[in-house]
Amino acid sequence: MKVTSKITKKTMTNRYGDEFVFTLQDDGNILWEGKFEYSRVTSKTGIINMVDPSGGPFLTEGMEIMGKTIKEFKINKENYLIITQ
Repeated sequence: MKVTSKITKKTMTNRYGDEFVFTLQDDGNILWEGKFEYSRVTSKTGIINMVDPSGGPFLTEGMEIMGKTIKEFKINKENYLIITQ
């Protein structure tokens, strides 16, 4: 019998003690929730390709998180939806 475990939620604490929660969505994308009050964002041709909240974590296209490769970011209310490949 083979049992496979799929991580659906991951919590990360940055150097300032701010907690960020990553939740894998049914479509394979990842909801990134946390404190983004002070953060840097870059984009190319109008597509957000990097988000760096104060204290981290710095994430950009091409990086892997939760076994998925980041393609781009979309603003989702006060949080971000990480679009994966």
